Amino acid sequence: MSCNLFADPLLIGIFPRRDAVVTAKLFRPLSRYLEEKLQRPVKLELSPNFNVFLERLQERRYDLVHLNQYEYINAHEELDYVAIVQNEEFGEKTIRGAIYVRRDSGIENIDQLRGKKILFGGGPRAMMSYIVPTYLLRQAGLQADDYEESYAVNPPNAVLATYLKQADAAGAGEVVRRLPVVRNKIAVDELNIVAVSEPLPHLPWAVKNELEEDLKSQIKSLLLGLNETPQGKEILRQARLSAFNPADDKDYNTHRVIVDAIYAR
Repeated sequence: MSCNLFADPLLIGIFPRRDAVVTAKLFRPLSRYLEEKLQRPVKLELSPNFNVFLERLQERRYDLVHLNQYEYINAHEELDYVAIVQNEEFGEKTIRGAIYVRRDSGIENIDQLRGKKILFGGGPRAMMSYIVPTYLLRQAGLQADDYEESYAVNPPNAVLATYLKQADAAGAGEVVRRLPVVRNKIAVDELNIVAVSEPLPHLPWAVKNELEEDLKSQIKSLLLGLNETPQGKEILRQARLSAFNPADDKDYNTHRVIVDAIYAR
């Protein structure tokens, strides 16, 4: 069966967790697979930076979008997107935020971060590397003026900078220390985690709520079924994913509690 070239393209948006070149390499095989199976044009749209991605999201350009949990919460409430699946990475269905220090820093608990420089892996909209670590600090009694807050370009850079003693601590996902971009550059056993969150639902993929129900069901079924075939497993491997797992909006209620604690809405 040939692709229906007259159908409207299904537009996929990916939040810039990585740079555009890497993102394209990871997810083009997935977009081509969806095009083949859905029998309609599918376009992967890349964003050069987070601001461009957010502008396009606000315009509701994307039919299917991969985004962090904070942006999903906002997109659901303001733009009528609904979660259908979530990532599984390193064989894990959940993800945790953490605060890193050097093992030789003498810092053994959060309270010792008073007056210290904490480097967060991304800006204030980064769920696992800013919002969740900040929540851990607040839960331990530290307020914004109790430490010096600064930002790295991304989570790996925050951890690397802390290792290089350019900061006293880093906010990043617990998984960051396992990434090749970190493990291949530093001795990760010289880092210590002084606080880690409870396991939280992973990064979601969401669709516009007004898409046809059959199309939404097809997309969800195709994503969930990838780990059942050799072709699908290769697509997952290229995307650095173990699998996709089912998700719906209520899975992100715990994130909402955390977000509300940091950003009263």
